[in-house]
Amino acid sequence: MSRPNGTVTISGQSITLRVDDNVADAVWTDIRDVLRPLHGHAIEGGRAISVAIERVSQLLDALSRYPATRVDWHWDSVADQAILKAATAADSLSRIVTTPTADQAAWPTGLDLAAAGFIRELRPFQRQSVARLLHMGNGADFSVPGSGKTTAAYAVFTALRQLGLIDVMVVLAPPSAFEAWETEAIGCFADDRQPVLGVRPGFATRDMDVLIINYERLELRRTLAEIDTWAGTRRVLAVFDEAHRAKAGLAGVRGRGARTLAERSKYRLVLTGTPMPNGTDDLAAVFDLVWPGQGDRLATGDLAAFRDRVFVRVTKEDLDLPDLATRVETVELDGAHRRLYDALSGRAVDAIEDGAADAAEIGRALMRLIAAATNPAAVLDPLAAFALPASDSQALLTTMLADPTAHVRPAKVIRTAQLVAANAARGRKTLVWSNFVGNVAALRDVLGEYSPAVITGITPVTDPAAATDRTRELARFRTDPTCRVLIATPQTLGEGVSLHRVCFDQIHVDRGFAAGTFIQSLDRTHRLGMDPRSDPTCTILVAADTIDEVVHAVLDRKATAMSEALNDRTLRPVADPLAADSLTLEDLLLGTGGRTELENLLRLVIR
Repeated sequence: MSRPNGTVTISGQSITLRVDDNVADAVWTDIRDVLRPLHGHAIEGGRAISVAIERVSQLLDALSRYPATRVDWHWDSVADQAILKAATAADSLSRIVTTPTADQAAWPTGLDLAAAGFIRELRPFQRQSVARLLHMGNGADFSVPGSGKTTAAYAVFTALRQLGLIDVMVVLAPPSAFEAWETEAIGCFADDRQPVLGVRPGFATRDMDVLIINYERLELRRTLAEIDTWAGTRRVLAVFDEAHRAKAGLAGVRGRGARTLAERSKYRLVLTGTPMPNGTDDLAAVFDLVWPGQGDRLATGDLAAFRDRVFVRVTKEDLDLPDLATRVETVELDGAHRRLYDALSGRAVDAIEDGAADAAEIGRALMRLIAAATNPAAVLDPLAAFALPASDSQALLTTMLADPTAHVRPAKVIRTAQLVAANAARGRKTLVWSNFVGNVAALRDVLGEYSPAVITGITPVTDPAAATDRTRELARFRTDPTCRVLIATPQTLGEGVSLHRVCFDQIHVDRGFAAGTFIQSLDRTHRLGMDPRSDPTCTILVAADTIDEVVHAVLDRKATAMSEALNDRTLRPVADPLAADSLTLEDLLLGTGGRTELENLLRLVIR
């Protein structure tokens, strides 16, 4: 007796499985239950289930076993192509994971980078990374920020061209990293062998060897078509710099665009020192850019135990840098600040307890509390850095103050000014971080005597017509002896920028829940090539009995998880120089973005 039929089709980013009416209900129920863990959901009005396309390898495995073998599955032509890609990626991955890391490090016979114009001498750990990445073919470089990943990528590009395997390179990177791709090219190649770079060009021309664009550009539908037109029949190496920018995977516009570019490229290389800023889903998405459809296997599946063979990682220990002295200072709020902060906390709790706030609103409430723990004016009136607003809309809050005419003395801002003054007296410059433009404004005013450079998201990258831009502010901080402080938002400047030759001290006035952003920001002043006598420091300011303590504990847990996943113990001391054992976080499944998580977190904040 023949088996009943089922069909497998692909539409967009989903694989749909549908069975005939003659499949027994019990059989279909069993099949559906097996497929649901593959991010599957039943399609209303039919005996069908939709599975995420990146799960094609796991789907193939599930369909090869009971109860799916009770059905004769028919794949359409597009689905057949997906199978072929998944099988190719799986074969490549199997070859890599069966080769010990020591064997991967052998330098390819006959490869001479200098003969191809690459003149920079690779350090031993860089040479080993390049050798392993060439052995992998498609690879992941998870080395710490500031270890020379851009240099290694240019070396891989040169080697693959010399071996006749690729012709051109496309680099996706945040704008803050563009400077590194330009300056490193000058340092890596002989003057007469410089590759022609197209940095965020309005129009890509055929003479360009390397096309460098930002991830946001993938949100424009025409971008991938423009890349295809530029590349033509030439073979492409796609490099995803700060690849965690695409950690949303197929659920995000950038992630989908990055995945499409990966699938269209001959070779793929991802670069990020923080591949799992929140959890293993991030790690799977980054691996999917290298081996489409195989990310889950490497992050949590059958290949997780072998994943150290599919990425390279240079650690802080390998760089032999001077130790970064990380110090956490607990700062007490003054009376007026405490009453106002507590009032804001109470209003946030009221909002979630009446059920009117959704998850996004609760998330915004948490960020407002983080800002208010530094300076309530950043939430209530960003234009008045220290004054309490007295408009009718804030009457409820101001009446909660013992003295309505009092002014909040933001203790963390004041402490920052003291630390900057002490550094300036020693002839040292300071990098100051804050996530909020209101707090940046307060810091700029307080630190005015040090001629601060200021960079936030609204500061243009390069715009000669503007009053200033990021390029000019960075140049002023690096070269002007009267500019003793740079104030920046980590979302804007936390990646790709090197400041380690002029600045060794940084202060974190406030932090968000993104562990990757925090870890990346530390490495702006703690990088390969810094003066071994620099005595680098990092001061983290934590407002006592506020959300700051919860943020600290959450970042500790995330950094610890990344340390374990990457087998890099040097991440652990970065995570938690201050004990936070009093906080109960086991029930806060952070990274899922769910409403319950946010509600629990908010209640914990005002415990």
